[in-house]
Amino acid sequence: MNATLGFVNGNVITMNGRVTAEAVAVENGRITGVGTTREILDMTNRMTHIIDLKGRTLLPGFIDTHTHILGFGFSFESVDLFNTRSCPELVDRCKQHILENKIPEGSWVLGRGFNQNEFRDGKEFPTTGVLNAISTEHPILLLRTDGHIGITNDLALELAGVDETTFIRGGCFDKDENGKPNGVIREAALEWFKQQISGFRTTEDLKRAIRTGGSALSGFGITSVHTEDSYDLGYSGDLDDIHEAYRQLTIENNMPVRVYQKVSLPRKAELLEFLKQPLRTGHGNDFFRMGPMKLWTDGTIGARTAALREDYTDEPGQTGIYLYEDDELRDLLQTAHDNDMQTCLHSIGDGSLEQVVTCLEGLIGKKGNRLRHRIVHCQVGSRSQYERIGRLGLSVNIQPIQTATDYPLIEYRLGKKRASACHAWQTCIDCGVNLTGSSDVPCTYSEDAANVFHGIHAIVNRDAWLPQEAVSVYDALKMYTVNAAVSAFEEDVKGSVEPGKFADLIVVDKDPLSVDKKELRHLNVEMTFLGGRLMAKG
Repeated sequence: MNATLGFVNGNVITMNGRVTAEAVAVENGRITGVGTTREILDMTNRMTHIIDLKGRTLLPGFIDTHTHILGFGFSFESVDLFNTRSCPELVDRCKQHILENKIPEGSWVLGRGFNQNEFRDGKEFPTTGVLNAISTEHPILLLRTDGHIGITNDLALELAGVDETTFIRGGCFDKDENGKPNGVIREAALEWFKQQISGFRTTEDLKRAIRTGGSALSGFGITSVHTEDSYDLGYSGDLDDIHEAYRQLTIENNMPVRVYQKVSLPRKAELLEFLKQPLRTGHGNDFFRMGPMKLWTDGTIGARTAALREDYTDEPGQTGIYLYEDDELRDLLQTAHDNDMQTCLHSIGDGSLEQVVTCLEGLIGKKGNRLRHRIVHCQVGSRSQYERIGRLGLSVNIQPIQTATDYPLIEYRLGKKRASACHAWQTCIDCGVNLTGSSDVPCTYSEDAANVFHGIHAIVNRDAWLPQEAVSVYDALKMYTVNAAVSAFEEDVKGSVEPGKFADLIVVDKDPLSVDKKELRHLNVEMTFLGGRLMAKG
C-alpha cells in the first residue's frame, strides 16, 4: 500500500503519551504510518504528495468541544456590538448596519455582543425605547455577549406574539412600570422567542453559516467541533432542518469540520418527541454524528443568573436562577440515559453544580457512566465537588480563553474567597476530571476567541490569577485532542497521530512543548488538514 500524502522532516507530537516522530504517511484520509522520515519515504511512490515540514511541528487536529457553529457563522452577518460603550453607540452601529447592508423593511436585524456593564451612560439593559430609535420598520433582536439575555424593539415583540400575559418557565420578559414587556428577554424565554422567529432561515442559509463558521475555525487548526446548533444567534430551529443542511454538505463534500451535534431538549415533552425517531448519540457518519442532549441548569455570572449556594457579593439576596427542580432534572437525565442519549449540562454556579452532580450520582451510581455524561463550564465550585465529578468519570468542557478575561468580574460578583476556587483547572486534573477545551463561540468572543493557542496560553500562564491552578502545556494540549476525543467516544479515530486514525492534522510554526510558555499565544497554525485534505493555509 502506497501513501498518497507524506509529511517528512518534522517534529511530530503524536499525543500518544510522550511519543514523538519525524514523519507521517496518509492514504484514503487515514494515517497509515508514523515514524522516521526514511521509514515514511519507503511507503511513498512518485504519485505521493510529499510535504517537507522543514522542522515544523505536526499535531493532531484540535477538537473544540463546545461551540455554536451556526450562530458563529451567522455572527459574521450580524451587527457587531462587542466593545459597545453606550446606548447611542449601540443605536448608531445598528443603523449603520441596516444602511450598509441595505436591509429591507420587514427583515430581521440581528446583533450580538453588547455588555451593559461596560456602558458609560449607565449599567441598565437597553429597552424597547432605545431599540425603537434604531428602527420601527425592522424587527430587531440583539443578544448580550453571553447569549443568555436579548433585547428587542416593539415590532419584534409584536411579531413573536409577546404581550403582558406571555410566560415561559425558566425565563422571563421584563416589564415596565405599566406591566408591559420592555424588550428585555432572559434565559428560557429568549430561546422560546428565537424559536418563534427561526422560520426565516432557509436550508441554504444554514449551509452558508456552517461553511462560514467552520472555515473560520479551521484556520485555527480546529478539525472537529461539538456544536449546539439549535441554540444561538437568531436561530433556535428544528433539528430536522439542521440535519438536512449537514446531510447536503456531506454529500457535496463541503463539510469544513467534523461535527458532533448536541441537541437542546429542555423539557420532557420535547425529549419524548425526539425519542420517537431513531437518532441517538453516536449515530451518523465520519463527518456528522449525533452527540448529547443539551440542558441549561442555570445562567451566567455576568447576568447574575448563574445559580449560587450563597448570595452574589455585589447583590445581596440574589442567588441566580435554577432552571429545574431536582425531581424534574433527575427524570430528564434518567429518561435520556435509558434511551442511550449522552447528556451535556450547562452549569456555571456552584449551586447548579451541586444539583447536577447530585442528580448524576444517583443515576451513575445505579447504571454506570457508560454514556460519558458531561458538564459545560463548571466555573464556580469546590474541591469536594470536583472530587465527586472525578469519581463519576464525567467530562467537563471548559473555555480556557475565559480564564484570562473573566476573573475581575468573578471576584467582583463572588468575592475573593469564592473566586479562589473558580476556574480551578489543575485541581480538577488532580481530582481525575477529564477536562476538554472549547471556545463557546460566539458566546465567548474576542478578536481570536477560537484561537486554541490563545486558550492554551490562558490556562498555562496564570500569574495574574491563581497561579497554583496553571496547567502544563501538555495537559492543555490533551484537552483539545485526546481528552476531547474520549468525551465523544472517538478515541479510536481522533485525538492522536497514530495509524488507523483520521488524517486530521495541523502544521504549527513552532513546538508548543519547547517554546517559552509566554510565547504560546503567538504560535501560528500554518496548515490544517481534514482527512488529508488541505482546508486552511496560514
